[in-house]
Amino acid sequence: MSLQFHLALAACRQQGNGNSYQFNELLRALYIAYHLQEMGFGALPLQVFAGAEFGMNASLSKRKEDQAWFVDARTASLLEQILALHDYQLSAIRLKDLTTAIERLEHFIRSQRASPLPNELRVEARKLAAELPSEAESPRPTKQDKHS
Repeated sequence: MSLQFHLALAACRQQGNGNSYQFNELLRALYIAYHLQEMGFGALPLQVFAGAEFGMNASLSKRKEDQAWFVDARTASLLEQILALHDYQLSAIRLKDLTTAIERLEHFIRSQRASPLPNELRVEARKLAAELPSEAESPRPTKQDKHS
């Protein structure tokens, strides 16, 4: 389980390498780790989950425009933290705990909710993302900069 999540992140962080299955695996990892943390396994700041979810949703919106399954560096960094937590969780939990977390995820999928995360966290993540410069606005080195 852990390896497939790490491989999905490796693929989706490179433009043109990811696909819908890998993208969905990343969302699955995010929500399973969140539910396991709710059950007492881990103490990652909840803003990490909300920021990663926001980044994934932004990537989905862009995907409709450019047909790519790609996560930006900021989102990838947050997902790395979540996957590190999930690796720890898998070493600390019982199968019963994992089953419960997966059942919670499946219950969410059947619901009409936009996210299993609290709305306040999602709003906070949206505000924070609006305050940060987008990667598209980041200055990129020019050929002249590389030769200096």
